[in-house]
Amino acid sequence: MTNQIYNQDCLEWMRSQADASVDIIISSPPYNIGISYNTYGDKMSVEDYLKWQKEVWTEACRLLKPTGHLFLNIAPTRKDPLLPYRVASSVPWTIQNSLVWSKCIEIDGHVRGHGVVTTSQRYLPNGHEMVFHCTKNGKTNINIQASSVPYQPAWAADNSARTGRNWRPTVNNWHIPYETCGGGNKSAQLKGSKKHPAIFPRELVRHCLNVAGAQPGQIVYDPFGGTGTTAVVAKEMGIDSITTEIDADYCQFIQDRLK
Repeated sequence: MTNQIYNQDCLEWMRSQADASVDIIISSPPYNIGISYNTYGDKMSVEDYLKWQKEVWTEACRLLKPTGHLFLNIAPTRKDPLLPYRVASSVPWTIQNSLVWSKCIEIDGHVRGHGVVTTSQRYLPNGHEMVFHCTKNGKTNINIQASSVPYQPAWAADNSARTGRNWRPTVNNWHIPYETCGGGNKSAQLKGSKKHPAIFPRELVRHCLNVAGAQPGQIVYDPFGGTGTTAVVAKEMGIDSITTEIDADYCQFIQDRLK
């Protein structure tokens, strides 16, 4: 199994790769809202940002095999609540499933709430992000059983007798804890010494890989590696990964995390 990490701009790297060479892509791009990363900024004009996103996802789809899956995670913002849809519309493949990540808050290993604190007298805090599942023509099979959830133990016997299975198909609303809120030492470990400001949880990646029916021997690619969550989960599941990340410190953190 291989976990390749490239300290390189994702567009530059993708343009050097062959067509149809990747099975699955899971990533979350910068949202263009002025987040301060370690060595690069996150703010350009809306026109330039959307143009750049179109270039990224066009190249990403070129890299994917015809049976491949793209999972694009992006959140709405207060100033631009339609941002996820504007970015998703730049993907040349078809949106097969629109998923909602409901961001529960995990503290010390337990879910402690379903939202973040706000001081606003006008706006409710944003408690969700979008995940767009794109395929070549919108008709690619997914793995219903691998992405399923088990029946509650109290109902398992009755439901199994009625349906002939001990699992229930997942829906498109995923309640997944946001691991880096109030997590103390765990939060620091996930964010690294450079305090990466935007990390999606391992379970989000795992859910995506399960929907895609990911298997050992396949390759999953993350254009915006960040702290390497996609690569970490791929390794846990025995799947090869490729990561590009423009920041050298984050690349080193990913390497250390994979060890």
